[in-house]
Amino acid sequence: FPGWVGGTWTKKSGLRYGENPHQAAALYVTDGGGGIAGAEQLHGKEMSYNNYIDGDAALRAAHDHAGLPTVAIIKHANPCGIAVGESIEAAYDRAHACDPVSAYGGIVATNRPVTAAMATALNDTFSEVVVAPDFEPDALEILKEKKNRRLLKVATPAPGGVETRPVSGGLLVQQR
Repeated sequence: FPGWVGGTWTKKSGLRYGENPHQAAALYVTDGGGGIAGAEQLHGKEMSYNNYIDGDAALRAAHDHAGLPTVAIIKHANPCGIAVGESIEAAYDRAHACDPVSAYGGIVATNRPVTAAMATALNDTFSEVVVAPDFEPDALEILKEKKNRRLLKVATPAPGGVETRPVSGGLLVQQR
């Protein structure tokens, strides 16, 4: 790790509020964009601070198993279910079965395009955000039936690199 670390970010947008309603918040991006901050929002209301935090955790968890179709469901920074399957529909069914009560209102991320079959199953439970590399056209129409649900199209995260996390008085850096 280098002896000095620095970086620059550009403000992309203000957010409705921060982690709590009394906190102001904004989203900043790096020049390279990408990741959850660079997602293309296809549908739904504005993203919140907590949506970005949980969306990033779900995205990263889903892509930890890049070799197999994987679905991760995160709520309040806690995994409600992470599963692999022969198909993305099977992975979703397994992930949801881990804790269907906690999955209500969670963030769902996949490492494969969302199919119509998965979208139909997903519509049976309220979810705040669905993050995926793509959505089949029929799946998109099914998911858009819920007007407030946010649908994010996100490129596969680049492997390697480092990640940072601020802590009081400092910054933690680790390999991704």
